[in-house]
Amino acid sequence: MNNTCLEIKIKSLNLKHNPIFTKKDHIKYVQDWRGQYKGDAAAILKPINTNEVSSILKLANENKIAVVPQGGNTSLCGAATPDSSGTSIVISFEKMNKVRQFNKESQTITVESGVILSHIHDVVEKENLFFPLSLGAQGSCMIGGNLSTNAGGVNVLKYGNTRELCLGLEIVLPNGKIMNLISELKKDNTGYDLKNLFIGAEGTLGIITAATLKLFQLPKMITTLFVEANEISNAVKLLNTFKSHFPDRIESFELMPKSFWEVAKNNIDNIVMPLEKIPEMGVLIDVSSFSKNEITPNENGEIQIIKSIENVLEECFEVNLISDATICINENQKRALWSIREAAAESEKKELENSNLIKCLKHDISLPVESIENFHKEAQIMITNFLPNLKTIYFGHLGDGNLHYNVFGNGSLPDGFDGKSLELTKELYKIVHNYNGSFSAEHGIGQLKKDSLKTHKDEVAYSIMGIIKNQLDPQGIMNPGKVMF
Repeated sequence: MNNTCLEIKIKSLNLKHNPIFTKKDHIKYVQDWRGQYKGDAAAILKPINTNEVSSILKLANENKIAVVPQGGNTSLCGAATPDSSGTSIVISFEKMNKVRQFNKESQTITVESGVILSHIHDVVEKENLFFPLSLGAQGSCMIGGNLSTNAGGVNVLKYGNTRELCLGLEIVLPNGKIMNLISELKKDNTGYDLKNLFIGAEGTLGIITAATLKLFQLPKMITTLFVEANEISNAVKLLNTFKSHFPDRIESFELMPKSFWEVAKNNIDNIVMPLEKIPEMGVLIDVSSFSKNEITPNENGEIQIIKSIENVLEECFEVNLISDATICINENQKRALWSIREAAAESEKKELENSNLIKCLKHDISLPVESIENFHKEAQIMITNFLPNLKTIYFGHLGDGNLHYNVFGNGSLPDGFDGKSLELTKELYKIVHNYNGSFSAEHGIGQLKKDSLKTHKDEVAYSIMGIIKNQLDPQGIMNPGKVMF
């Protein structure tokens, strides 16, 4: 179908929001945040409700038109970017941004896919409730994209990935049919778990248009502390120590080693370092308190939770598990410290712009926690021997074994890696695989990791994925070129 015919057919749908056909207005929708992928589209559509999404998909399916669903366009793997053919339709969900229902009693909220993550936080926290998904991009990413990639974030240790936070979905299938799985039920054992099939599918099986999400009691206080653990093995022992003293209360446990702080210090204006010197192996920890007694000063002015944390830290000092520590004494200190962690991706982006390191290979991996140090040592030997002057900058969610393991290329080489970047990634993923880890922890597959999925996914599991894709989307219109071939 030529673009003129497509334009006529789209206009016949009588969408409430005018489609965008002019190429110069497509820019923000056809390239990814990192600048790795840039495509083209025949039209940008912005439906305002589920029925309009249904009409668009029915038209696309009947005419074999590729469809690319897009939320906040913050994908780190090119999952929301169209290809360069210019024949696909981008469906932006920025107009589907309503809170459909907020049930304080059942501690649930039902929202449309285009609701920005930070808006959910704002709505529920006014009622003393808490939605624990927290990401650096939460001011722009949308819940539909979070669900489509099964996003993780800093609170996975306690609450799980987005999949664990979702009770029900509304989904439009490739043929335009609407599947209503919206539910507030905590238990529903009626056959196959279809909801979870679409979470993490990155828009390749259908489009999530709304979701019912679990909420939790807002902690009365979260205590933030930063610790120097010197090496990864100490950080792992520290994790287990804190889990034993504060069971089910460790909200976040973030690994922030020396290489992370060097980049942050170079690229964040007016940065306030948590310790006097750059830590060799820093750990950022959040501990939640739900008891009023625990956070109310006693007659001596002591706060129980602070005293308890100080006692644990003293134990850790005595056995040389840590060498330095600081506890944030107010919200400003806490926000300043977390803003450094949340700015990690932006800091790395500036590092590339301001140095002779002209390319960065980003890896989002997960490993059994006890294997992280051995993996790191083996990976560093491989990287050091692979090419000269490569630099590894890593950090991540130690509590759930998720590392963002990024290798910066030498600016003196043609592309930073002398044309061997794919080979380096393959070698790194081999090491991950040998430690029973995953090459994709929370960023999804998108365009970036299709080859790795085919290589490392169990052969039978991969074939089952293909069968499911072909059955639900026989025309192949749903986000083609993403996840699978």
